[in-house]
Amino acid sequence: MFNDDAYFRFGNLIGYRDSFSDTTLTNDKLVGILQQAIKSSNLTLICFDDKNRLTYANSKAFEMFNVTSSESLEKTFFEWIQTPSKQIEYSNWCQIFESCEGEKVFDIICHHMNSSEGKLRSTIYIIDECIPGSSGKAGVRYRQMHDPLTGLLNREGFCHVVEKYRSFHRSDSGAHYLIITNIRDFKLINQINGDKFGDSILKTTGRIIKSLMYADDIYGRLYADKFAILVPEKNYDKAMYHSMINLIRSQIASEKQILRIQAGVYKMDTMTDDVSAMCDRAMMALNSINSEDPVTFAFYDPEMMKQAITEKIVVTHFESALKGGEFRIYLQPQVNQNEELIGCEALVRWKRDDNTVIPPNAFIPVLEKSNLISHLDTYVWEMAALKLREWKHTEFRDLYISINVSPRDMEFMDVYEVITGLVRKYGIDPEKLHLEITETALMRNPSGVSEMILRLKEDGFIIGIDDFGSGYSSLNMLKDIRADIVKLDMGFLSKSDNEDRSRIIIDSVIYMAKRLGMSTVTEGIETPQQYEELSSMGCDIYQGYLYSKPVSVMDFETKYSRIYKSESII
Repeated sequence: MFNDDAYFRFGNLIGYRDSFSDTTLTNDKLVGILQQAIKSSNLTLICFDDKNRLTYANSKAFEMFNVTSSESLEKTFFEWIQTPSKQIEYSNWCQIFESCEGEKVFDIICHHMNSSEGKLRSTIYIIDECIPGSSGKAGVRYRQMHDPLTGLLNREGFCHVVEKYRSFHRSDSGAHYLIITNIRDFKLINQINGDKFGDSILKTTGRIIKSLMYADDIYGRLYADKFAILVPEKNYDKAMYHSMINLIRSQIASEKQILRIQAGVYKMDTMTDDVSAMCDRAMMALNSINSEDPVTFAFYDPEMMKQAITEKIVVTHFESALKGGEFRIYLQPQVNQNEELIGCEALVRWKRDDNTVIPPNAFIPVLEKSNLISHLDTYVWEMAALKLREWKHTEFRDLYISINVSPRDMEFMDVYEVITGLVRKYGIDPEKLHLEITETALMRNPSGVSEMILRLKEDGFIIGIDDFGSGYSSLNMLKDIRADIVKLDMGFLSKSDNEDRSRIIIDSVIYMAKRLGMSTVTEGIETPQQYEELSSMGCDIYQGYLYSKPVSVMDFETKYSRIYKSESII
């Protein structure tokens, strides 16, 4: 049986002798000192070799597990322990042990000792009771405060500990950082790989976070893939957090799955904010990240709070504004090569009761993020269909109206059924209701969208690809998606430092579209020179401020009724 007097077989792994001032200290003397320290310690110490065979255990280990032989200790220990990955050199977590005295909670440190070649030589477990003297009650409180999957503090536990910490440090002048991490597309990772794989990511993340934190750092798993860390400024090292995140990625990344991990950071000069406010601000920073980089940090800025308030107002008032008719369609004309009006694009503006107009960039991104955009799009489509019915017996009867289909529409409705239902309801010609589908929507579900486009074309609709070139698979998409129109944006030129190369690309796209039997629309035309240049390239349709900004339906009809004199508007 192993006991405290057994040979302490760490060999050269005791190491770090250069840090001792006593240069005459031999390995044998050091082993003896360590043995005496272990005898007087209340810590449980258990060591295994690379084959998981017990090589040493102190008397506290036998006492804790109530066994008398090394074989029984080895068996009982591995039945209880949540063994961490051997790839992680150092791990630290908490675990409940049910003894004859009741439940107890233990803090466990696991250290893998490797050879210079990187091969595992031994594993050391150091076990300490977290709440001495609380037998039978510790387990209940532990479960209330800790996440069962990772062993870290849960949301309740994290908030409780931070609030206690804040009460002691409220008057401190030192800054603190609250960091909330997020694994990009974690729900999708779970769907593709299964919950077991997702759980392994969370467990590994929790172990690595705990192994790298300082004693006065506070950390936990709030929910799902959101981990929170509160650190004083003296402990904050952005490079270390980059290293931590890269370590997490390296433990889990594979050829099939590469993680993108993001972090929102809120810096506090004083600890006056309550924990909910801290988390809200860190989450605002986290939600501001649009980067596709593997590791991204974003710091909270007060402007984010203003944006959050604006978004809240938009979401809160959206439904009542929609029912109250505050959303209006505006029309922007489209002309042919002879600069003759042939149709228009339906755009949306939010005109409040006080006549203030909210621009689209202030509410459309919010509605997209809130999954409300499909409600607005359906409304705009119906207004466009209604206007086409009104135009059937006027001088505008030959014009078409082009409407936009967003990526979210594909997720929350049957676009085909809605569009064809509007045509039947208002008795309009499908050719007069053009559909502009963004390239992003096409690339999210190419096979499903391709099938829908074919059905719509068979019913007589004209289909355009909007924002062509904004993604990364445009040419491959043109091969498979049989649309009628490709829509380009003159902003493509202004966003480039090399306009000559941009013009070559636009010219090539127009030429390619013609060979594929597709028309081209270019929006954002502002000068006669741009029109002349695009006309020489063979562009078919033009849209932009050169002809008109988006205007109300009444202003559109008033302006162009002067051009069409054949009949008056009904």
